[in-house]
Amino acid sequence: MYRSTQDGKFLYVNPALATMLGYSIDELLETNLNTQICADATQRLRMFAEYRDRGVIDGVRVHWKRRDGIPLTVQIYGHFVENEGEHGEASFDASVLDVTAIEAADAKLASQREEVARTATILDLVVRQMPAIYWLVDPELRLSRTGGAVAQILGYHPDTYLGQTLHEILRDAPASNDPIAAHQRALAGETVTYESEYLGKQLANTLCPHRIDGVIHGVIGTAIDVTASRAIERRMVDAQRAESLGVLAGGLAHDFNNLLVAILGNADLGLRDTVPGAPGRSSLENIRVASLRAAELTDQLLAYAGRGGVSAGRVVVRPVVDELVRISAPTMPANVAIRVEIADDLAIQGDAAQIRQVLLNLVTNARDALGEATGSIAITARLVHTTEASSPDDIISVPIGSYVQLDIADDGPGIDSDTRRRIFEPFFTTKRTGHGLGLAAVLGIVRSHMGGLRLVSAPGEGTRFEVLWPVTTPAAEPAVPVAPSPARRTVLVIDDEDLVRDVVARMIEDLGYAAITAADGETGLALVEQQVIDAVLVDLSMPQMSGAEVVAALRVSNPALPVILCTGFDRDRRGPIQADAYLPKPFRIEALEQLLAQVLRPRS
Repeated sequence: MYRSTQDGKFLYVNPALATMLGYSIDELLETNLNTQICADATQRLRMFAEYRDRGVIDGVRVHWKRRDGIPLTVQIYGHFVENEGEHGEASFDASVLDVTAIEAADAKLASQREEVARTATILDLVVRQMPAIYWLVDPELRLSRTGGAVAQILGYHPDTYLGQTLHEILRDAPASNDPIAAHQRALAGETVTYESEYLGKQLANTLCPHRIDGVIHGVIGTAIDVTASRAIERRMVDAQRAESLGVLAGGLAHDFNNLLVAILGNADLGLRDTVPGAPGRSSLENIRVASLRAAELTDQLLAYAGRGGVSAGRVVVRPVVDELVRISAPTMPANVAIRVEIADDLAIQGDAAQIRQVLLNLVTNARDALGEATGSIAITARLVHTTEASSPDDIISVPIGSYVQLDIADDGPGIDSDTRRRIFEPFFTTKRTGHGLGLAAVLGIVRSHMGGLRLVSAPGEGTRFEVLWPVTTPAAEPAVPVAPSPARRTVLVIDDEDLVRDVVARMIEDLGYAAITAADGETGLALVEQQVIDAVLVDLSMPQMSGAEVVAALRVSNPALPVILCTGFDRDRRGPIQADAYLPKPFRIEALEQLLAQVLRPRS
């Protein structure tokens, strides 16, 4: 405690003040408060001017300094005493508290609070930029705080449900899993993680107990929007499933095709040796018809697998579509209109027969979707340049580049998400009749052509299939085949299946050529080096040395030797192979005859 004049002369000091400032009492009485004790000489004068009229000073903090120069912060409580001192001027009686440590602690606490506030702001900004939200609920499950990308994910303001319980919030828009039970488990001290669907979003949730001094005061929840990533995962699973089904379908079709080669080949040979009307001829004809129908089924299985043979060529789109519309007209209901918008010169690169199959399946699918309702089917095509590597509607994505986009659209009922996921699976169908291979074949054919496929549809909004085909170069003048004489021409048959080798060799000999056989690629290449061979017919899928490797070796050693690639299944997905001709399994003897005539024609 002390008493002083306005100009800073001490009139009285107690021992505690002397100790606080590092002086003796006598020394302190000789010291000027304004100039030697106050850190700022004008500070005390300003304080007097401000508080003189009030008569008291109640806890004002000022900065002093000790005798050794160490700064102090003191808090002053006092009152003015009039007409005291040597000259009758006013004096001031005060009690002083040293609050230096308290001020330092307050400053540290304020700094910590600023840092916490700054960190909270940064975290909130970070959470807002992430697909995440957070919330706090009390023990009654009443929402007390929320933040993050609430508006972006859930579509409402973060403060919309503050003060409401989870029971009230979830009453009108329940989640797929029970959040109430999960929050009650967190209130019991458990950390809970689960996924749920809420307001059309797939959310990955984490709930933790909100503890203060070890006591649970509520629940802290966080949720991350994983809608897009789960959709990608489903597409990957679907793709893996399709790949597995494709391998299975392709393997079965390949083995079945080898059997059909033997069945159909022997039936054809038998028919060539049996005159019309002879006993047993009708049975052979029935066997051939049944074999051809079985071959159509395996063709669709191989098309789904994307591993059938592709005879790449230039296909002008408009004539193919016009022919398809003409053929489909008798089966098209009168209430369905077909509109075609395709330039006459627009052409794509691919197998004409398989392109027709894609168009037929998609148009048939559109017709069946319309059913008895009045509607329309639009078939359009145009040259496009893709600028994005993928689209959410993609079934098969394509690299950025130029393509011919062929669209088949209907204004029918559309396709829901569950059907969309399975629509390209083999044997899956929503129709009363049908084997469910049409769209599966479309998928495989487009894949084998290195093309793209998109499905744009929603319930009540119709359906549009977009097929992206590789562009083609201008047409070249076709060569006119000249039928050769089969005399003394030798054809080498390379196939690992005994039944296939036997029947193909007999078919070749029945056509007037000489035939020799090899059970594997190495043996066949050795025969080519040992004797004169006029043409080679080689199976694509063989163990040890594949048909593609045989073709590659022949192109090096005998580049002029005609090679026919005979297969129904590209097991290794090697794509187009530089053979002279392609003979798909199973085949009629007439097809073999025409192909041999083509590759063995005299060379100019």
